[in-house]
Amino acid sequence: MRERFRATSFLGTLLSILILSSLSVMGVSVERFVRADLTRRAEEADGLLAASVAHEISAFLDLHFIGLSLLGSREFRPTGADLLREAYPAFDTVLFADADGRITHSSGGSREEGFDFSSRDYFRVPFRTGRNFVSRPFVSEARYAPSAVLAHPLPDGVAIGYIDLGFLGDFLSGLPSSRTRSISVVDDRGAFVAHNSDRPLSSREDIPALESWFRDRSPAAAIGSAVVIRRGGAEELLSWAVVAGASGWTVVVSEPSTRVFASLRAFRISIFLALAAYAVLSLPLILGIVRLVRRDISALVRFSREIAEGRTDATIEYRGFRDFSVLAVNLGRMGRAIGEREARLRENERRLLDTLDFLPVPVLLLEEDLRLDLVSRTFTECFGWVREDIGTAEDWWSKIYPDPSYRAEVQAYWADYIGKLGSGIRPETPFLGRLRCKDGSFRNVEGQAALIAGRYVVTYVDRTESERAAERTAASLREKEILLKEIHHRVKNNLQVVMSLLSLRASSVPDQAHLFAESINRIHVMAGIHELLYRSRDLAHIDLAEYGQTIVQWLISTYAVGTAQPRLSLELEQIDLDIDKAVPCGLILNEILTNSLKYAFTPEIESPYIRVRAEKDEEGFIVLELSDNGAGLPPNFDPERSPTLGFQLIRSLCEQIRGTWKLDRDGGTRWTIRFPA
Repeated sequence: MRERFRATSFLGTLLSILILSSLSVMGVSVERFVRADLTRRAEEADGLLAASVAHEISAFLDLHFIGLSLLGSREFRPTGADLLREAYPAFDTVLFADADGRITHSSGGSREEGFDFSSRDYFRVPFRTGRNFVSRPFVSEARYAPSAVLAHPLPDGVAIGYIDLGFLGDFLSGLPSSRTRSISVVDDRGAFVAHNSDRPLSSREDIPALESWFRDRSPAAAIGSAVVIRRGGAEELLSWAVVAGASGWTVVVSEPSTRVFASLRAFRISIFLALAAYAVLSLPLILGIVRLVRRDISALVRFSREIAEGRTDATIEYRGFRDFSVLAVNLGRMGRAIGEREARLRENERRLLDTLDFLPVPVLLLEEDLRLDLVSRTFTECFGWVREDIGTAEDWWSKIYPDPSYRAEVQAYWADYIGKLGSGIRPETPFLGRLRCKDGSFRNVEGQAALIAGRYVVTYVDRTESERAAERTAASLREKEILLKEIHHRVKNNLQVVMSLLSLRASSVPDQAHLFAESINRIHVMAGIHELLYRSRDLAHIDLAEYGQTIVQWLISTYAVGTAQPRLSLELEQIDLDIDKAVPCGLILNEILTNSLKYAFTPEIESPYIRVRAEKDEEGFIVLELSDNGAGLPPNFDPERSPTLGFQLIRSLCEQIRGTWKLDRDGGTRWTIRFPA
């Protein structure tokens, strides 16, 4: 949204709004302060008036109660009622009721003498409590005017006076403040007792008993104030004061808010005129400042445009605001720095192109829109194409990949490859395919691309000669494998001939046949290795599990121990051994197992067994363990110094494979051979 406005116009408008808003807030605050002060003054004045009127009414009632107290004298009673009526014009009727509540004395004109007042409140309450009593207002039957009853307790009865409340209304109307204020007296129920208005109380629409200030006032509070909304929506400020004594009356003084706050209208007009005058005076100043700022910004914009158009050596002589002068200096520095960087970039780009052109691998440089920018010399040397031969991308695809179906396949591959580069993903699989050379021949290539500084660098590796060499090497290896297998097969056959010759010799000298048998076993172990290598796909390694199982099964079938064959337990992991370790390892197995089968098991041994285990430990060493539960070696036998050929072979073969051996004689014999894999 900010692009729709100028900064200077926006700042000028914002400054004007802030100033006017601040003055408006200040004016509103002052108005509220003045309004609160006028309210406080009105409440104080009305409260003081209400308290004064309440005091006068209290004195009025007290004066009439004092007059009624004169009826306490028996000598005064016969004529006292008429005298009190004459002395106190507010009294309509004066009565005296004895202790039984019967009227014994009355003023002239009263027809109530002899009546029984014992059930009436204005006799019963003061006679029982001994306190003055003021009845609620009522309309007199004789004069049809608002009246009230004052009752004063006496030792032998109650003095009663009917008071005309019209005197109270005349008193309120005669007050100087009654011209501008509404002054009324209400009883404890909220009914009007008197009012300064000429209207009859019965015709008034405002009833204090229904107003919230009357219901919510605290009984202990003698004075208070409130704001009242009348039926027509008019607002009034109201203050009240409680009349002291037994009446329970409350004096209420109210005046319209329009009168209280009449002076605010002139104050508002003065504030508005002050704001208007300030706006008229400040607007030219703000516009002048905005114009100066806009002129300086325009000069800086023109200078920055020159730099953007390439005139990085442009200068500006700026004379304006101090903050903008720093910006002008920085723009000049920025222009010079940009010029220097562009020069370095051009130099670096030239070096990059020279480097790519010098690389010993074919290189293509593409722009971001895939336009061909560079064809390196090596690419031309390998494939014959030069930059002038390939004008557009269509020329590249049609000339390099003439086959339409293969071209579509290659285009889909490179589209996916370029898309991944654009997303920041480095494809793992290079392009493997063929390119057509300028002379019409095809070359097998491996292609890769990288996104560098917004350009695609594509490199090719010519795999044609290497693939042909690999094919020739593979063919040569296949021939050598066949020849090597044939050699292993012939060695195995020759060893079989040697074993046959030894067997024939052993049959001619029966007493020395056991000597030939041990040699035959050793030759058989070596022949087994050549047999496995002949049948194996890997001519360099032998599976220890298969080799060991073959040796053990052959030895078990060769040697019989009495009538029971030992139970065989083979726990051999699949471990690859080269031939330099396989032959010594097989001979060690042959020597130890032959010794166990020939000498370990006697007829007394029940359930003979032989266990062979081979595994790799945590350090990568091969652990070969051979154990039996036979008779074991003699106690005084030392394998380190044994002159027998078998033990000499075991020690020598362990050294040959750089291994160690350990012999345990508990519960039979257990050999542990450990050597590096």
